[in-house]
Amino acid sequence: MKKKTARQAGEPATMSRGWFFAFLLILVALAYLSYLVSAPLIKPLSWAILFSFMVYPVFRGLRDRYFPRSASGNWAATLATGVVVLLLVVPTMFAGFVAAREGVRFYETVADVVAEMGESGEGALATLLPECTVEKIQVWMERYPILRTGLRQAAEFAASTAVAASRQVLGSTLTFLYYLALIIVFSFFLIRDGHLIIEYLTDIMPMPHKESKAFFRRAQEVLQAVVYGVIATALAQGVAGAVGWLIVGLPNPAFFGALMALFAMVPLLGTALVWVPGAIYLFYTSEALNAAVLIAWGILVVSMVDTLMRPMFISGEAKVHLLIVFVGVIGGVAAWGILGLFMGPLVVTLFVFLLENYRTMWRNLFFP
Repeated sequence: MKKKTARQAGEPATMSRGWFFAFLLILVALAYLSYLVSAPLIKPLSWAILFSFMVYPVFRGLRDRYFPRSASGNWAATLATGVVVLLLVVPTMFAGFVAAREGVRFYETVADVVAEMGESGEGALATLLPECTVEKIQVWMERYPILRTGLRQAAEFAASTAVAASRQVLGSTLTFLYYLALIIVFSFFLIRDGHLIIEYLTDIMPMPHKESKAFFRRAQEVLQAVVYGVIATALAQGVAGAVGWLIVGLPNPAFFGALMALFAMVPLLGTALVWVPGAIYLFYTSEALNAAVLIAWGILVVSMVDTLMRPMFISGEAKVHLLIVFVGVIGGVAAWGILGLFMGPLVVTLFVFLLENYRTMWRNLFFP
């Protein structure tokens, strides 16, 4: 029998390495192209992951109790997706209705001011300011006539700005509706097939199966703590805001407290979108002291609840160091807006988990 040469014996290994590098090159190229395709959908997909995680217990309960014979789980997933629609549409419609109503009122008021400014600046100002403030401005307008012209120009600028803003709002609304449709579609498939996706990702992760399962279990624990923390903090801010509203004597404290709880997740502004207009209203009605009290309450009490309670709650529930959660919340909001409230702590905590995994296992493997 003729023996193989060394070169012939080495060909299979060489070909295997060649095929491996070719496969790796194709994989990287397709991964990059897939990223380009999916990059515009990252935000709605992230929101869909969040909402599907929140309503997955609802899906599981519906499937086990009412649709035990349905192998696909389509009906249970459809009903659970309906819960996602309620979570998205109801607050959005409420906030949109309030914003539209107040926007129309603002535009009508500014239009009246512009119409009256040419004839009677005092009458126009009286529609916006309390009488004592108008009297002081009248003295200044008589002393400096140019002030009247400046006020009229400012009112005209406000009117034109309102018109431009309304056009931008229309464009933003169409974009939001598009994202909303994507979130609903993504949520359905994630709710129905989420467990299969997790199993697949667990199998392909470059980690032992036990560590991969621990990774996703940790992600579930952190995301659950973040969701509960955000909801609990929003409710606490709503209660604190309602108390402040009641202290200064403003009407409907329960309604405006609920409104503050709704706006508590808006980055940077948050509950200030509610209590600042309340303080302005008090100032316009010559209640400057109550206006100052409401502003102080909003800054020192309501805002501090958000700054301190959310990181502490998440840290306790997820068993993560408070500093890590604080960095995740603040940095996440700065990077991704409202979505960062959830994704920031999750990303930072999982990074720390992988570092701990490296410390306990991989370092011993590569550097014994």
